[in-house]
This record gives sequence, C-alpha cells and structure tokens, in this order.
Amino acid sequence: MLAMRILQVSDIHGRLERVEEIVKKAGEVKPDLIVVAGDITHFGDLEDAEEIMDKLSEAGIQIFFVSGNCDPPKMLSWQPKNKLVENLHGKSVEFRGFIFVGTGGGSGKFGTLTELSEEEFEHILRKFVDLPENLIFISHSPPHGLEVDFTGSKHIGSKAIRKFVEDHQPILMCTGHAHEGRGIVKLGRTVIVNAGPAKDGFCAIIDLVDGSVRAELSTLY
Repeated sequence: MLAMRILQVSDIHGRLERVEEIVKKAGEVKPDLIVVAGDITHFGDLEDAEEIMDKLSEAGIQIFFVSGNCDPPKMLSWQPKNKLVENLHGKSVEFRGFIFVGTGGGSGKFGTLTELSEEEFEHILRKFVDLPENLIFISHSPPHGLEVDFTGSKHIGSKAIRKFVEDHQPILMCTGHAHEGRGIVKLGRTVIVNAGPAKDGFCAIIDLVDGSVRAELSTLY
C-alpha cells in the first residue's frame, strides 16, 4: 500500500514568521513531506530563499519546492545545500513510491521576476514522458480556466500546464500563484489543490492512499 501525508503551502512571499508557523503546523499534523508551490521570496534573492528553506527544514521533514514568479530567475536551477530540500523544477523524483514532477515560474505578464511563456512551459513539460499512474505534479502556475487560477477578475493560469494535466492525469497537482483562487477542484481524475497564500496563514493537508486523494484546506494557526 502506498500512503503519504503532505503539508502543502505556497506564496510565502518572504514572511519568516509564517515559516515558523509552517514548522509548528508540521509538528502538529506530522506530514511525510512538505510541498512549497512557489513564491518563496518576495522579489528576493537566493540568500533570502536559503534563509527561508533552512528555517523550514527545522521541521526535519523532506521538502519539495518549485519557485514562483516573485522569486529570482536563478531559483529555477538553484539546488540548496540543505539535503532535506529538493528543487523539482524540470525534474522527476521518486518519494515513498510516488513520482513527483515539477515546474516553477509564473504564468501571465505582471512585470515580476520569473514569468514563463506558454512555449517555455511546453518545453519544460515535454521532457516528462512515460509517466506512471501514481504521478504528483507540483507547479506554481495552475491550469488555465479553473476556479484555482481565478483572481476575481481574470484567469491567470497556463494553458500548457492545463494540457499537461489533461494528457497525463496525475492523481494530485499542488499549485498556488492565484491568491484568490484558494480551493480544491478536479480536472478529470486529477485533484488540484491551491492551498492559498501562506503569507496570509493558509495551507492544505493532503492524504494519499494508493490512488485515492483526500485534501483539506487548513490554516497555519
């Protein structure tokens, strides 16, 4: 039996006090993995990111992350020295019997630090082939046209990411980016979780047992 609990956060935006709350929350809910779905810093640099990740690793739990549009471009390829922290951008990684793939950067044009075109997303995602059924996808940018990418005035997700989800049907997608799009939706069999911005105290708790997914929106305090 494959089983795992995930504590999902995104959009920390450099708030160190929220990182302390994430560590405390991890101690309470005892996840096997912490997923950080981008915007770790707020127009910060790699030193800011390292400080946040080092503090987050005090939970003593494996951390998978992708960077977001408010993170520096160098974070797309940055691998922290901390062995508990893994950058999943453009990678496929096995953990506890599940296969994780990830893509960082932001969809949409807002004048932020790391914004990718649809063609760039397609290029990153094209390398993921022959993917298994127990697939989990981590992306800062959500699929376009759903509740989880809606800001209240427009959809800011990626069409290339939506096509990837529709084609490969991961069992779970962890995302962020659209702060107002906090929610849980399904696209085919894929459960898509936008936990809401951690900077405002939001998170999600996800339990996976074989092919089933149970996700719950929660708060850090």
